[in-house]
Amino acid sequence: MTTAARIAKVLLILAIGIILWLALSANPPRAAGLFDFDKLNHLAAFFVLALLTEYAFPSVTVSAQKLVPLLGFGLLIEVLQYWVGYRYFEWLDVAADAAGIVLFWVLRGALRRTFDPLIQKASGA
Repeated sequence: MTTAARIAKVLLILAIGIILWLALSANPPRAAGLFDFDKLNHLAAFFVLALLTEYAFPSVTVSAQKLVPLLGFGLLIEVLQYWVGYRYFEWLDVAADAAGIVLFWVLRGALRRTFDPLIQKASGA
């Protein structure tokens, strides 16, 4: 496993933990301005999760094997929110999660062309 993959895995686990904490908190912190829109937060969070997953699992070549579990995580969050009692299950949140994943997939090639050389340069390869 490369150093970049190790770092991406650590960041992915951290991001999952933070997102889960925010999703299940009774009063999560709210951002001001543009990012005060809940669905945009979902889209951005799952875009970042998809990006980190891409680099955390470089040997997995089938995108669906990387991205479908993320959608499952989004669905799990909504189910858990239903059960905590002070949050709500919303299909639109799952749709926003899916939109973030799809947006990453659409931009994947351009992102890889941008980040791969930077990662190689940073790792000295």
